[in-house]
Amino acid sequence: MNRKPAMGAIGMLIALAIIAVLFIILMPAMKDMGGASIHGTSLDKKSVETRVNQQVSEIENAKRMAEEELNKVNQEEY
Repeated sequence: MNRKPAMGAIGMLIALAIIAVLFIILMPAMKDMGGASIHGTSLDKKSVETRVNQQVSEIENAKRMAEEELNKVNQEEY
C-alpha cells in the first residue's frame, strides 16, 4: 500500500488557522466600521420613530386602497 503525503491537507489546515486568527483579531475593527450604529450621532430617536411610524401608516393605507381597488375590479368582472 502506498502512502500519500498529507501536505495538501496540512497546508489547508494551517491556512484555515491563519484565517481564523485574523478574523478574531479584526472582528472588533469591522464592528466599529459598520454604519448601522447611530450611537454618538445627533439623530433624535423620537423624531426618527415618528417618521418611520408615519411612513408605515402611509404604506398600510396605500396597500389597503390597492386591495379595495382590486376587489372593485374583481366584482365588476363577475
